[in-house]
Amino acid sequence: MVPMEFRILGPLEVWDHDRPVSLSGKPRALLAILLIHANRVVSSERLIDLLWGETASDTVANTLQACVSKLRKSLEPDHEQGAHHKLVVGQPPGYLINIDKEQLDVTRFETLSDEARQALAAGHLETAVHSFREALGLWRGAGLCRPGKRAIHHAGGQPAEGEVAEGVRRPH
Repeated sequence: MVPMEFRILGPLEVWDHDRPVSLSGKPRALLAILLIHANRVVSSERLIDLLWGETASDTVANTLQACVSKLRKSLEPDHEQGAHHKLVVGQPPGYLINIDKEQLDVTRFETLSDEARQALAAGHLETAVHSFREALGLWRGAGLCRPGKRAIHHAGGQPAEGEVAEGVRRPH
């Protein structure tokens, strides 16, 4: 069984059993934020700030819960009601996405880059070149972009580049 795969080194993509998972709007942006901070809790307050910024209403906490629910339905369509969610997990003070490092392209990139640097330091040039090429092959464009867009923007209109930089080490 092929695990769900998350790609953020280019347009955000999710693949489940070799099929793309369609996401749009706030659930897509929520997923991007959670993937940048994979396996770490992002507070609800921070999520609200990133997703709605100054336009947040008094009911935004409920809106966030609805957004999480839509994301969960997209990622876990066969989830049994009442069972614990395995991917998007509520954990005080917010939410996290619970994935293996192999499921996220950026961690595969980091692993391959580290292997390449180690091979280079050991004088194994062919292995280093192969690992660097494989790592660079994971890049499909500007991180977290929508096709035809420059970068994901949060509600304030500023590119989320700072957010991307926090979680993604780009090749030098």
